[in-house]
This record gives sequence, C-alpha cells and structure tokens, in this order.
Amino acid sequence: MISVITICKNSEAIIAETMRSVLTQTYPDLEYIIIDGKSTDNTLAIIKLIATEYPLRTIKIVSEADCGISDAMNKGIKYANGELIAHLHAGDRYINNDVISKVMASYYEKNWRWAVAGSIVIDASGKPLHVYKANPDYKTLLAKNCIPHQSTFLVKDVFDKHGLFDVNYKQAMDYEYWLRIAFKGSEKYTVLPFDTTYFLDGGKSSNIFELLRYLKKIRNKMHEYGYISSRVENYLFLVRVFLFYCFYNFKKRIKLRRQIKC
Repeated sequence: MISVITICKNSEAIIAETMRSVLTQTYPDLEYIIIDGKSTDNTLAIIKLIATEYPLRTIKIVSEADCGISDAMNKGIKYANGELIAHLHAGDRYINNDVISKVMASYYEKNWRWAVAGSIVIDASGKPLHVYKANPDYKTLLAKNCIPHQSTFLVKDVFDKHGLFDVNYKQAMDYEYWLRIAFKGSEKYTVLPFDTTYFLDGGKSSNIFELLRYLKKIRNKMHEYGYISSRVENYLFLVRVFLFYCFYNFKKRIKLRRQIKC
C-alpha cells in the first residue's frame, strides 16, 4: 500500500482537482489521507462530497486545528498505514492516472527507500512554467533544495527511523528534512526518470523574507549535517536564493505583459 497525504486549509477553489488526481489512479492499493486545518470556507464540504464519488477507495478525512504545515504533514504520516508515503498538497496534482503505478513498479524493481521524480511547475491557469527536477548528486542539497516534495516518495520506515518534519519551521521544513535524512541519517535518494506532478506556483514559499529567515536557521546549523559552512558561504547562499526569486518573478511579469499585449 501507498499512502498519499493532502493537507489543506480554505482551499475550496483547488482541492477538488487535487483529490480527483489521486482517487482516479489506476494503482489499486492506495490509501488517501486528507488533513484539513479546520477550514472556514466550503473546503470540507467539497472533500466529503468528492469522497462519496469513490466508495471503493480508502479515504481518511481529518478536520481539526493544527500548528502549521509541518504539523499537518506529520498528522498525515501518523494516520498512514502504507509502506510508502507521499505528500501532495492542495493545488498540486498528479499528471496522469498511471503515475502511482509507475512509482510502485520502480519500487518493486529497485527496492529503494527514497525516490524523487520531476514536477512540472504551473501557474494558476494551469500553464507549465518549467520542470523542477532532482539532481542525482545528493551533495547538491548542501547548496540548494533540489527536491520537489510533491514528487517525493519515502518508505514509512524513514520517518520511523529519523523522525518527522520539524514543527518549528513554517517554511523550508522539507529542505531541513532532506538534509537531516541524507547527511545525518545516511539515506540516499533514487531519481525516477519521469515526471509525476503538476506543482502550483506560489503558495507559502512566495513569502521570500519569511523563507530566507528559515533558510538562515538551516544554514546556521549545517554542522549538524556534517558540513562546516562559513558565514560568507551562508550569506552567499541566502543572496543567491533572493536573486533567483527576483529574477524568476521578473520573468513572470515580462511574460504576463506580453500575454496582455497579445
């Protein structure tokens, strides 16, 4: 069994598409866990309605207040019974109905513990912007987060062995976790040769100054991962993230202006 976890809060406009991309998967032994952060809009009603459309699927719905993204993701893991765990947030979706079957076929063949596929980044209209791919050299993680969390698949034993996402992080909790399991836990990932998800651009990570604050926290404890970084390295790391953010958003604005003119 694989457990797919979706966390959401006030996501009435985007939750349906995410749910259907999971529930229409051809792989039969799939458990779907939805962690709703006590939504105040119609999110929960939509979740329950769509769940009734798939009576043969194993669906768990939890709606209660939480302490943020990390806490919600951890709740999903605690409810999961699958041998493999995947997180697919509201707004993201699988690119076709055979994605999980392909992932599981690779798992059965290669017996990996951690695998990462590509993720196609899209805008709010569904238009592809670029492909987010993992670098096969895990040491690249020391320089940047090269792993799309929505296209990441982990055996549950990884969480049992190395713990859950750090609830002290409101952003970059996935990056902290990849560093922890790779360099403290000696886990290595397998790069799958295909894309699995559409990743909705923006969201929480679009708050660049909050993101930089948490990335600085990570850089200040790089020694815990067996890497001694200097203050200059840490500073350059943060500057590079900020400049990439500025450049990426500048390109989006230029593209939008061209579309308006057309």
